[in-house]
Amino acid sequence: MSEPQKKKELSSELRILLASLLSMAVIFLWVRYFAPKPPVTPPAEARSEKSTAPATPPAPAGTPPAQALAASAAPASGAPAVAPVADTQERTFVVENDLYRVEFSNRGAVVKSWRLKKYQDDAKPQRVLDLVHPDAAQQTGGWPFSLALDDASDEATANGALYHLEPLPTDGEGRSAVRFSWSDGHLEVTKQFTFDGGYVVQAEVSARHAGAPIVAGLAWRGGFGDVTVHD
Repeated sequence: MSEPQKKKELSSELRILLASLLSMAVIFLWVRYFAPKPPVTPPAEARSEKSTAPATPPAPAGTPPAQALAASAAPASGAPAVAPVADTQERTFVVENDLYRVEFSNRGAVVKSWRLKKYQDDAKPQRVLDLVHPDAAQQTGGWPFSLALDDASDEATANGALYHLEPLPTDGEGRSAVRFSWSDGHLEVTKQFTFDGGYVVQAEVSARHAGAPIVAGLAWRGGFGDVTVHD
């Protein structure tokens, strides 16, 4: 083979080699810089944690972040809240006319004195008859119109509490009315007394525990009548 033929064959092989290298370079560069990226698959643990996280409902539009967080964290409660109602000191309320003088105390919302002006007791000398026996009431711890409940603990608490005293408007003609209200946030008690100007008095009581009505009554404790009477 002549020298020119050898150079021609070598030149052809070199061109083929250079073309192959150039093609490989193009493919490499395309894969490196232009090929689409494969999707990134998160680790199995991360996928598990994401799938088990509890869903939180979105807050309404315009809700401040702090309020939205508080609303999502606040526990739901079906029981209505009861505002405590009480006085800060002991007070008295007096109902008086030509027939009697009745003195209430807001501690327990009870009667401390009920004097009948037209009647005398059997003491020497005689005095205006008081239907309330203070000594007996203090010894027994019970006064007229004390609250009576099935639960002894609630009863004791209510009878020792300072009630809010509220005189009520009347239509005149010697009428008087007063309402006593108290609540510790769980137990609520309301007593109302209306005097018609004569010897008749209308007494009402209502009680609730955790918002539900409970059975309640009024008791005349500490005795009744003339303690000076002897057989």
